[in-house]
Order: sequence, then structure tokens, then C-alpha cells
Amino acid sequence: PGDKQLTLRSLIIGAIGSALLTASSMYVALRMGALPWPTVFAAIASMSILKMVGNTSLNEINVTQTAMTAGAMISGGLAFTLPGLWALEGGIDAGSLFIKIFFVALAGLILGLALTWYWRPMLLEQEKLPFPIGIATAETIKAGDEGGRKAGLLVGSLGAASVFTLIRDWFGKIPQMLSFSKLAPYNIQAGLMLWPMAPAIGYMIGLLYTVVLMVGAVLAFFVIIPIGVATGIFADASAAEAFKNTIGLGLMV
Repeated sequence: PGDKQLTLRSLIIGAIGSALLTASSMYVALRMGALPWPTVFAAIASMSILKMVGNTSLNEINVTQTAMTAGAMISGGLAFTLPGLWALEGGIDAGSLFIKIFFVALAGLILGLALTWYWRPMLLEQEKLPFPIGIATAETIKAGDEGGRKAGLLVGSLGAASVFTLIRDWFGKIPQMLSFSKLAPYNIQAGLMLWPMAPAIGYMIGLLYTVVLMVGAVLAFFVIIPIGVATGIFADASAAEAFKNTIGLGLMV
């Protein structure tokens, strides 16, 4: 079992899971305007299915979840570009461009896989850059394989997050965001998103990166935008928002 990696069943399960995740991720991206990569979900699904089949290994589970996750990557590229076809003047019938869109997406997938393979040694082994989603996925697989307290904590966390999200979205008893509406006249458009995913991401990336993100958000929404508009540096809140997005992307690069 320890030698199992790229197997026929891992490819079949990964392909089916990838198709399902592509559809669901497209819906999430179009509805929310953002796409949380479902890598941890793919890892749990792959592990559960292969454990039921039996005679599996950590490497085979990892290959399967990687195949599943590819669907979400493609859906992100499509969801944030295809709506532009309808935004163009007069609109465009995307159905008539299906073949072209399919091959463009396929080319993007192949190119992405090739670049990932090429850059992996530099990013992970030489530069040792942190990839919190990858780390979380690996820890999820190991915890599920070992069982015991870690597996119980994982299952309990998933259950709690599911119940909270069900009450929030299905029954509408909890708002998705607590908005600071009283600060709106001062050009402060801020709030707190009530997403279980948020503290989980903070835990994965660690205290340092979480604090840096928090400080950046506070500076952007409580200092740069309101003061910039009030002092005339920016013509309006939209211009300040555009500057905030640009400088944020620049800092990340």
C-alpha cells in the first residue's frame, strides 16, 4: 500500500470529483465574487472514498485530491473571465464559443500544471515559501490516516462549520456580514464576515501573516480611503478603492 501513487482508480475518482468541483466552484465564484480553493474538502473526499475502497496509501490519496482540485482551479479562471462576454456591448453568445472556450481552458490547465512542476523546486525547496493551503491539506490527510484525537477534532470542526453555515445560509438566522453601517457617511465601508473559513485561514497562515493582513485592512478601510477622500487626495470613494486594490496587489507582488 505504501507504494501506491498514480493508479487507475485515483485518476477515475479524481476526474469525477474534478467535474463536480468545477461546477460547484463556478457557482460559488459567480455568487460570491471570490473562490475559496476547496483543497481540504477534496482531500477529505478523496481519503473517505479510497478508505472505503481499501488498500490505499497517503500518496494515492494525495494524487486523487490533486486531480480533484484541478477542477476548482479551472473554474476560477473561467468564472472571473467569461462574464466579460456578457458585459461587452450587445453581449456575446458564449454557447457559440464553447469549443474555443474549452480548448483555451484546457491549454490553461496544461500550462498551469507545467509551470507548477517547473517552479516547485524553486518555490518550495529553495525559497521555502509558505503555502498554507498545501500545508493544511497535508495535515488533513495525515490526521485522517492516523485517526485518534486529530481525526476527531477534524470531523468535529467540519460538523460545527457545517451546522453554522446551514443556519446562516439555509435558514437565514445569522447574517453573512456585520456591517459598520454607521461609519458609511465617513466613507468607511467595513464589516466583519461571519465565515468559519476566516479563522481557519488565520490559523493556517499563522499569527504573523494574519496580523499583517489585519493591519493592512485597517489602514486601507479606516485610514487611506476615508482620509484620502476627506483631504481631496482622491476624487471619491471609488477612486480610493481602486488605489487601495492597486497598492495591495503591488505589495503582494
